Amino acid sequence: MKYLPIIFFMIGFSSSGQSLEGTYLGSLVGDQDIILIEKDKKHYLVTLHTGESTSIISVGTEKFGGLVFEIPMNDGDELVVFAKRKGDMLALEFELEMKKHQVNFSPLIKSSASVTPSSSKEQIDERLVGTWIEKQSFNYDGSLNKELDNSAKNYKVVYTEDGRYILDTRFFRDLARKGGHDFQFSDIPSYYFSTSEEKYLILKVPAINAVEKISYEIRGDSLIIFDKITKTVLIKEK
Repeated sequence: MKYLPIIFFMIGFSSSGQSLEGTYLGSLVGDQDIILIEKDKKHYLVTLHTGESTSIISVGTEKFGGLVFEIPMNDGDELVVFAKRKGDMLALEFELEMKKHQVNFSPLIKSSASVTPSSSKEQIDERLVGTWIEKQSFNYDGSLNKELDNSAKNYKVVYTEDGRYILDTRFFRDLARKGGHDFQFSDIPSYYFSTSEEKYLILKVPAINAVEKISYEIRGDSLIIFDKITKTVLIKEK
């Protein structure tokens, strides 16, 4: 797969009894950003919408009575954000250029920017649902493919119950830098998935009307994705 043959070419929680899940409006990256916090089984997904075609998705971790998530920055670093509830508000705390900042987001009951799930008619292999960490990529002769191996990066891939396929945003940033391109979050489209016969993975990018069908296997805690050049092994995050 190698992330949809190079992505068709680049185109969570409780705090003091208060749940952080919900949709919030405020300003972090743009003037009017929307943050959607969802719980998918044991994990929390944080989606930051900064425009009609721009979404930043991160996996959140419960810490210190709040939720910690990262936003990849253009310079190669990650902005670590700590989210917690303050009454009805969602407070985001982070440090930037040696200064501490806090911004508040107000709750929204419903957002027009919410992610559209896959059709209920499409099949989802429940074994895929969750967070997977990419490890080695092998050639079909069994040798390690050093050029495509991302084992040192520990990129994460999330499959959700409603058919979203969420790639680690660091991957897009690193891919753009490797190709000598300027990284923009607007380069990241939305992806969806479904499965067939528990052996074929169908990946879709509606924004460019692209569909890819590839083979996969699940062996214990390992997911193996087979593309034309390599087979990539991912490990289920506990």
